[in-house]
Amino acid sequence: MDKGWVPTLLAVVLVMMVAGAIKQSLQYAPATPVSNQYSPQEASVEEGVGKNGADAPKPADEVSEAEEKRALVPGADASEAAKLSIVVGDDVKLETSLEHETATFDGTEYTIEPYGVIFAVRTDMGEPVVEGERIVFSRDLSGEATISYEVMENTSLNEAVVKELQDHEDSFYGEFIETTSKGGLKGKHNQYKDDSVFSGVFFYEFDRHVLRIDYRCPIAAVDPMVRIVNETVDSVKMRI
Repeated sequence: MDKGWVPTLLAVVLVMMVAGAIKQSLQYAPATPVSNQYSPQEASVEEGVGKNGADAPKPADEVSEAEEKRALVPGADASEAAKLSIVVGDDVKLETSLEHETATFDGTEYTIEPYGVIFAVRTDMGEPVVEGERIVFSRDLSGEATISYEVMENTSLNEAVVKELQDHEDSFYGEFIETTSKGGLKGKHNQYKDDSVFSGVFFYEFDRHVLRIDYRCPIAAVDPMVRIVNETVDSVKMRI
């Protein structure tokens, strides 16, 4: 056999060994990073999370605590709803005169907050009920008899009368009559033209606002209702 094949065989073996080594190195070498590969840090910046962690998502317990604090802070609507309140004051004696007769009745003083305007009404008119921006007392006097109190903010006495005439056009007997409470508040009064009921409205001006008092009862209860209305309008005053 020709011995020249030996160098050739050695060369072939060497080539195969080198090729195998190159294949093995390629198989186990780490992959080269790609420049546009997804990076968690880059993603957080794109989503608006600061690198310093100031805007990073908070733990669940911190989030729930923050939400609870926000729930305890009243919004604008809650603040408006809680603005008007009625505070029960002292027991008083109310005197009224009708047809040269004077009578005394048990009454209770109330203060409308935060305005500091005070009025009294007979105790037997029941407990006050707040309906929106109105404070309403009612009882049975041959049917339902009601007195309501409402503060018209940033309104003058004349503006209140004009608004009432606009809201109830051709509903009054003549002009509004000037009046003054025993507490010194100036006001105006008129009666509605409604033959089915006894009803009317008083306005009293105080501290850039107006207190509106509305009353209504069946015709059969005119006599006691006139006394009740006279008592409450005379009692209107400002807190000292």
